[in-house]
Amino acid sequence: MTVTAPERTSATETPPASATRRRPSLPGTLAVLAAFPAVAIVGLLVLVVYLGFRAHGQPDGALTLHNFTSLFGDSQVWEVVVNTVVYVAVSLAVALFFGTALALLVERTDFGWERTVTTAMVLRILIPGFFTAMGWIFLFHPRIGAINQWLVEAFALEKAPVNIVSLVGMGFVEGLALSALVFSMVSASLRNLDGALEEAARASGAGAWRVLRTVTLPLIRPGLLGSALFAGTIAVSSLDIPLIMGLSNRVYVFSSYLFVAANPSAGRPEHGIPAAFSAVMILIGIAFGLWYQRTLRSGRKYQVVAGKGRQPARIRLGRWRVAAWAFVVGYFLWSTILPLLMVLWISLLPFVQKPSAAALQAVSLDNYRGLDWSFVLRGLENSVKVMVLAPTVAVLLSLAFSFVAVRARGRYRYAYDLVAFLPQAIPGTIFAFGAMTAALYWTRGWYGLYGSLALLVGVMALIQVAFGTRMFNAGLLQIHAELEESAAMSGASAWTAVRRITLPLLRPVLTYTWLWLALLSLRDLTVPTLIGSQDTLTLSVASWTLFSSGQVGASSAVTLLMVGCMAPVVVVFLLLTRTNPGKAV
Repeated sequence: MTVTAPERTSATETPPASATRRRPSLPGTLAVLAAFPAVAIVGLLVLVVYLGFRAHGQPDGALTLHNFTSLFGDSQVWEVVVNTVVYVAVSLAVALFFGTALALLVERTDFGWERTVTTAMVLRILIPGFFTAMGWIFLFHPRIGAINQWLVEAFALEKAPVNIVSLVGMGFVEGLALSALVFSMVSASLRNLDGALEEAARASGAGAWRVLRTVTLPLIRPGLLGSALFAGTIAVSSLDIPLIMGLSNRVYVFSSYLFVAANPSAGRPEHGIPAAFSAVMILIGIAFGLWYQRTLRSGRKYQVVAGKGRQPARIRLGRWRVAAWAFVVGYFLWSTILPLLMVLWISLLPFVQKPSAAALQAVSLDNYRGLDWSFVLRGLENSVKVMVLAPTVAVLLSLAFSFVAVRARGRYRYAYDLVAFLPQAIPGTIFAFGAMTAALYWTRGWYGLYGSLALLVGVMALIQVAFGTRMFNAGLLQIHAELEESAAMSGASAWTAVRRITLPLLRPVLTYTWLWLALLSLRDLTVPTLIGSQDTLTLSVASWTLFSSGQVGASSAVTLLMVGCMAPVVVVFLLLTRTNPGKAV
């Protein structure tokens, strides 16, 4: 009688299903890790609302409705509300007009130069807003603006014809800055659109303008709405242009009002009414975010995007080509080139003067030589730290959110995706305000975070999660989960599969996202101004500090130095995205 020995399980054999089920899944583990930033995002918003119901906006203040009654009963606050609405409306009108027009010109006509225009628009996004604002002040300020001075002298005018430091002027400059973002989002929608319906409309006798109005624009409606929502949120949150152009004339919008209330020149800070104002903005942001999500869902019935869809015939410009070139050249000339030249010009002068032969005699490098280099180098050091740390933390958090949103099977993944979307729908100034208040009242001693680099990096990373998650969601959706499942069947752990398969495939998206966020971190003025300190000032804050103290030449010099620091990173970014410069936007 033969006795058969019991079979042994090989070490390389797939473990039993019961053992596999007992292992915590990767999305489940990442859901626990992503819970910390998710709680931080929601917690900051809840804190701001909570402060709105406390006297003077202090956590230990008495429970009250006074902040909200003052908010809706204070004429000054209503003026800020009206200013904010006008500012955002003008910004969106300008951004949508220029961004959409340029996108249609590049994607739907035979204008050509697609790669050049797209690259230039990417560079336009990276130019700091206060840099553009300074340039426009030097061009069109009623008193010192060079073009205003020339017009007054040439036509013997009693006063300057253009006042760029008005509310409409601020919105116009902000709109020019945001038009590059709108261009990137709209051109991506146009590029991915199957042109069959447009071709059918033309075959039915419809003209180019009718096809555009009745077919093309309705099909890219979700993209237009998304770009408007994103641009509007940035406009509400933006602090650089309102500070540079509006603060000296006491023209306040939401972001500058929040800044002044949190940093009064005299007396104790009053956080109550700003917190109530922020609470209302949170509700508006969530409402717009839900509207956007609903539009995306309803927009699927219009989807005609196909991988091998037929591209529509390009519209021949013919005699309109000269006008198209004038439009494109004029846009870049006024939005970028002339402001750049004016900032450069002022950095070489002892005081603001319009370009002339007499002023040319005063040109020197004294503003550069006379800089307080300890002050500048401190700003440079902090800028480099923020540029490295903030996008790194944001990328890690975004990866965790995206793995949960894309790979998890439970319904909780929708909650994570919604939380990651909040920093896009709600102005970043509100997150900075909440973090500043929490650090001020609840962190003391050795663990004090108020004015620290850790707080600055953390808030910037949380705000950047919205962009990073959208990028990684798209990347993960293109990587089939079967690759990770095959690795698991071969005995690899979930972490090993991600490390050796998923992350290498995600490397291009990861690199683009990190570089993009690094550049945005370097140019950001809003968050460092609201929650930074003298120890954590960045180059952008250093430039603003010099400008606000009347040292416009030194401020221009620091701004140009910051642009020079950005240049190597920009070159690397463009080299990595040379196949499609708008890919990471």
